Amino acid sequence: MNENDIAALQLNKDVIADAITMTNIERFLHFLQHAKSLVGLYGPSSKQPNTTVFARYVRPPQHPKPQDPSFDTLALSFAAAQDCTYSAQPAGSGKEDLDLFTLLWDCAVVVLEEILARGSLPQESFRWGIFGLSAGYMHPPARDVTAQNVFLSNKRRLHDALNVLPSLNRETSSEYVVGEKKTTALLTRARRDIHTLGHILLHEYRLSSWRRVRWLHTIAVAERWD
Repeated sequence: MNENDIAALQLNKDVIADAITMTNIERFLHFLQHAKSLVGLYGPSSKQPNTTVFARYVRPPQHPKPQDPSFDTLALSFAAAQDCTYSAQPAGSGKEDLDLFTLLWDCAVVVLEEILARGSLPQESFRWGIFGLSAGYMHPPARDVTAQNVFLSNKRRLHDALNVLPSLNRETSSEYVVGEKKTTALLTRARRDIHTLGHILLHEYRLSSWRRVRWLHTIAVAERWD
């Protein structure tokens, strides 16, 4: 990286100040863009070895700077931030980035709840969004794995039901693609299962105030639903 790259990036405190008058969705997208810029410029954030101290990675000057951070790079950065968010942090760039990432996650949760409250989300987006969130769900530690097995069973059943329904072809979104002829009874049952299981899983996310869902999954679904 060079000094011009760093100078062009807005300071975290200014990014946060600019967001005060924005709507929740605008604020979310504003923070998300800056978070991507931070990771794209400096590289994946991480924890200092054997600690929960969040650290900004400084990309070596000879390393080519990517235009946009990869999914994996964002995943590493947000996972490290989530693991550090409730620990005391020393002053510095790491703490400033962690504060920004935490605000981004807070906004993502607010946006998700606002969209769900409106009830205008297309059913297909809701279905796959709920399933996507389940991929980032972290089970609480417990000797009794009954609750974990129930969650995994509901997740699997939701995925099975999703695969029964016709889905929008991403290349030609105006057409439905059906892999094979399905009976009306089978489709009706699949829709009923999806509705029930989707809301059961949503209830699980809300029980922990979304804290047991990995930040990247929460942020990605909020961005998709927006």
